[in-house]
Amino acid sequence: MKIREFVKQHPLFISFTLIFICIFPVILLRGATPSNELRYLSIVDEAIQNGNLFTFTNHGIPYADKPPLYFWLLIICRQLFGAHVIPILTLFSLIPAFVIIWIMDKWTGIKSTFSRIAMALMLGTTGLFLGISVFLRMDMLMCMFIVLALYSFYIWYEDDKMRERQLIPADSRPKGKIQKWLFPFWIFMALFTKGPVGLLVPPLSILIFLLLKHEGKKVGKYLGWRTWGVILGCSSLWLLGVYIEGGNEYLNNLVVHQTVDRAVNAFHHNKPFWYYFTAIWYVTLPYCLLCIGTFIASMVSKKRKKSDKELLFQVVIASTILMLSCFSSKLTIYLAPIFPFLVYLFALVEHRIGWKKWMSWTLGIPSFLLFATGIGVLVCTSSPKLLTLLTEYIPPYPFIQSSMIKFGALLLIVGNVTAILWLIKGKAGIRSICMIATSILLTIYSVSYLFPQINIFTTYGPLCERVPENTEVATLYVHRPENMDVYLGREIVDYKKDPEQFLEQEIRHRTAADGPLSLIILTDKVNENSELADFLNTLDRSYCGQYVIYTYTPENK
Repeated sequence: MKIREFVKQHPLFISFTLIFICIFPVILLRGATPSNELRYLSIVDEAIQNGNLFTFTNHGIPYADKPPLYFWLLIICRQLFGAHVIPILTLFSLIPAFVIIWIMDKWTGIKSTFSRIAMALMLGTTGLFLGISVFLRMDMLMCMFIVLALYSFYIWYEDDKMRERQLIPADSRPKGKIQKWLFPFWIFMALFTKGPVGLLVPPLSILIFLLLKHEGKKVGKYLGWRTWGVILGCSSLWLLGVYIEGGNEYLNNLVVHQTVDRAVNAFHHNKPFWYYFTAIWYVTLPYCLLCIGTFIASMVSKKRKKSDKELLFQVVIASTILMLSCFSSKLTIYLAPIFPFLVYLFALVEHRIGWKKWMSWTLGIPSFLLFATGIGVLVCTSSPKLLTLLTEYIPPYPFIQSSMIKFGALLLIVGNVTAILWLIKGKAGIRSICMIATSILLTIYSVSYLFPQINIFTTYGPLCERVPENTEVATLYVHRPENMDVYLGREIVDYKKDPEQFLEQEIRHRTAADGPLSLIILTDKVNENSELADFLNTLDRSYCGQYVIYTYTPENK
């Protein structure tokens, strides 16, 4: 009885505990990925070495892509712990994710304990949202500030509306008073975390919301001098620091090149206008059909009056997607701000119109696909002959036949079979959401213990551990190797895909005075150049994942 009462009083605690326990091994065991995480750590090391706070460089090249807040957090941790502790740094993604869920739960005001648990688990296991909860990126932090900004606006707006209707005493303490100042502060913090998206999403959503409510005259009240004054004041202090530290060139790079140029004529990630209309289907798996179906139902359903809350959620989703589609630079992760509203819109719509048969289908189809995926993984990992046939599509990783993968697949099968049976029997669909989400989390928990083996193929930590000390390091056919300096403590010479230049610079003219050299090269590329292959065959080597390390001492030439 006490347990039931505790669950009723603390449903989010139950959800957060389950999520944390299941992804904790991932947080604890995984290494930093080369593409962005390792680069951020390298930038932080360089900032500490140079004593910079507002302007950053990556191996001497100005890095004005991101504002400083997230880097400050990484710098503080680096100074406190004396090293980059990945589990600690991951908390800057996971804690904001939990804060977002807590705000959305409070905002939507769901009464049912089971529904609150289900919605928390649903958002927590939504494709990309789950991914950026455990990766070292500033997107979840920005998303949290955007949600806080819109929540502050809504409290302010509702307080004003209640006073206009004289539903609360005029002399009572106004809830919106503090929100008038918090609202622009949260917007600035979103801008200060990731950039222009954090600045644009809340004002655009609020503008459209007020216009749809035929309250255009109130735009100046919520988006007036106070709001823009706070944002401009804080931004001026930041940009002044940038100018003092980096000069006009860095300031121009930050304000113009990284904002206007990306929006109008992207130099990276240039995608067509319709990109997000296709991407949204896979970044919101496995709830894409349910969430997008709910969004459509919210737009067309006339059953009972739609709340301001539901309208605002609709506007945030639609306006953000349309705005991002107009920008030239596009990445799926830019959709992060809409995930909380897309998932919790379902809670509002389901409360307004009730559970419909189409909802069971939109939940059942992806659940069946998860079940089929579990069956496929279980069959493939249990048959060496079948794996041999699939090597063209599935690399022969040594951990692929691990019992933990098979157990994870079994959990996925059992969980989704149960969810499908509940949907067929017409039991509460909310229960099925809980079962699908739990099966995903338990599967992650099972597979996560393989990360020490997976890291060999996805990170550079294990590779760098095998590089001999006191050698210069060169790379060939290695993806973004320059940030290996985080592990090695020394700079890397990257010859990209040019073995001829490597031979010319490092072998033909290298002398004993230059000292020993370690070459890291993709194993599949060793034999592409015959002269290089003949030379490397005479050297000692060490294999790690898809790479091989050769050590060359000029005296032995």
